Amino acid sequence: MGRRDLRGHTAYALASCSDSVSCCIQRNPGVPEACGLTAGEAAAHIASTDAAMRRANEKEAEDDDADDGWKEHCINTYVSCRDQKKPRWEGDCYACFRRCEGQKQWPFKECHPRR
Repeated sequence: MGRRDLRGHTAYALASCSDSVSCCIQRNPGVPEACGLTAGEAAAHIASTDAAMRRANEKEAEDDDADDGWKEHCINTYVSCRDQKKPRWEGDCYACFRRCEGQKQWPFKECHPRR
């Protein structure tokens, strides 16, 4: 992080900003006029940016949770197939695992327990 001296105040430049208005508000805390905004406009901008960031983080967490489910299913089914291969399973366990990674579901038509 860089540091600058502004009229006797030390300000830290942030590593990243979502847009130029947010950067200006962050560089000039408590002085929205420096960014051409009223206090209300600055507060509204910060609130909308915070809400968007929270939603993006929640969506990312949801996606991670969904990913974990199919990955765990693929791994567990592959381990069962591999460890119980002869004579209990039919099909190429590793090829089915790779397909499961791509399709996000186990290809039971190709790899399945013997009936």
